[in-house]
Amino acid sequence: MGITRVLKLFLWGVLVVLLSSCTILAPAPKITPLVTELPTTPTLNPEQALTKAAQQATPTPLPTSTPWQVATPTATQIPFSAQNDRTNPLTGLKVFEPNLLFERPIMVKLANWPQSLRPFNQIIDADIVFEYYIGYQMNHLLALYYGGDAAAVGPLAPGRLVDARLARRYQASLVVTSAPPTVEGVFEQTLPDRVFYRGYAPCPGICTETESQGGNTVVNTAAMRTFIESEGISTAIERLPDFYFDKKIENWDENALRLSYLYADFSVMDWRYDKTFGGYQLWQDFQQADGSYTLQQTFDRDSGQQVIFENVLILLADYIEYNPSFYDIDFREGDREQAAILLRDGKLTHGTWYAPDINQPFQFFDLQGNPYYLKPGRTWITFASTTSRVDLVDEGSWDLIFIPN
Repeated sequence: MGITRVLKLFLWGVLVVLLSSCTILAPAPKITPLVTELPTTPTLNPEQALTKAAQQATPTPLPTSTPWQVATPTATQIPFSAQNDRTNPLTGLKVFEPNLLFERPIMVKLANWPQSLRPFNQIIDADIVFEYYIGYQMNHLLALYYGGDAAAVGPLAPGRLVDARLARRYQASLVVTSAPPTVEGVFEQTLPDRVFYRGYAPCPGICTETESQGGNTVVNTAAMRTFIESEGISTAIERLPDFYFDKKIENWDENALRLSYLYADFSVMDWRYDKTFGGYQLWQDFQQADGSYTLQQTFDRDSGQQVIFENVLILLADYIEYNPSFYDIDFREGDREQAAILLRDGKLTHGTWYAPDINQPFQFFDLQGNPYYLKPGRTWITFASTTSRVDLVDEGSWDLIFIPN
């Protein structure tokens, strides 16, 4: 794509704005935030303002600078009827160990850059994977394990501010390699006794492979649960709220056999619908030996299975830039009108997403305000910027181009 295509996209956005009142052009798709010369700037809440001040402080940001609201955990008795409910509220599937549904999920931070760290390991065992921008056209992932475990999730990556928000929202324990001082301070304030760094928990909980094995750090989520309990840290929670599920989709807006999310021409997350499996295959950018780029299908490193998710949700959100490699996301708790692009079964629904409060999972709706029904299975959630642009490039084929707020 390069500079020439970016320039073309910018000029096209300006043209749409200038001609929006004319009859020459059809109305822009509902899911397409128009590109303008006026960037949107989210209003910083007190937490984010303090974080920005700490990040810009000299010589070193204060590690306990951001007094985020902390929810006090309370142990709850599990009703007998709930004990017999084997349905994972995040996947709609039966679980083998229903008691896990009353323990904190384990969230594992995963790196996707550089390319040499790929492919992922056991990401296909996660209930939900979150993807977000970290700067310089790169992304990070956060995998959530709730109804089951994985023996070697990796490659483990450093923590970011967004991880604190997501772990708090899903009542989870968080595993990262490390964190910058400001982020570590947020972790201490927000997730006391719930963040575990490389070197803190012994192997098999957190293990670093030898160079011959790849040199990545991986996490055994079951061993982490055991280690956390051995430290005397309570892991009891109320069962997480249920998403809405249905095996069939009754209403949708567009066909979506492919959606390509472009951070840049060298940084692409490409989702292709697999009718046989009933989910979306992940393809990613791949730099070949001659330096050129292509797209390559992603497979799990250990099992060799395709990385496929039944649901792919694109949530348009306000990114907050503290510096070019230090970002937060404003989830705008209480705002029911945040735009979303919702994919399942080769179908696209224009919708909205909602963050009820800081300690509750996200909710999803169609444009009529009805709950959006996920397909039973795993869900991949990507946070795009509110200025990202969607283009229909062919029937059922979409390009979503990331443009920073």
